[in-house]
Amino acid sequence: MKKKNSSQQKEVSQRQLRVQELLRSALNEILIRGESKNPILDNILITITYVDVSPDLRNAKFYIVPSDTNKIEIVIESFNESKKIIRKKIADKVKLKYVPEISFFFDETINEIKRLDELFSSQKVQNDTIIK
Repeated sequence: MKKKNSSQQKEVSQRQLRVQELLRSALNEILIRGESKNPILDNILITITYVDVSPDLRNAKFYIVPSDTNKIEIVIESFNESKKIIRKKIADKVKLKYVPEISFFFDETINEIKRLDELFSSQKVQNDTIIK
């Protein structure tokens, strides 16, 4: 039997993609309906930017961005406190053989986008783009 090369091992399967979307949708519904039983999570707008599911579908990493980026630590801490309840609610909404272990992370790409936006709007870059 042929071994998969490293680039094929990193490809995301269709099943992973479907489960990622199901989990994202389930968490989104939990947050919208206030089912997390955590007042911090229920009263702040949170965007789920990405869900990363392991190939065996047993682990899921949720990447989030709160509307108030000054409360990142509080929001991540609140998610970790409510992890058991959220996982149970996900199990009720998504029918899978195993409910994945879940973890929550702040999506750092938003900071990178802001940095690039500031860089492109800087006077130095503006001066370089002027055609003479």
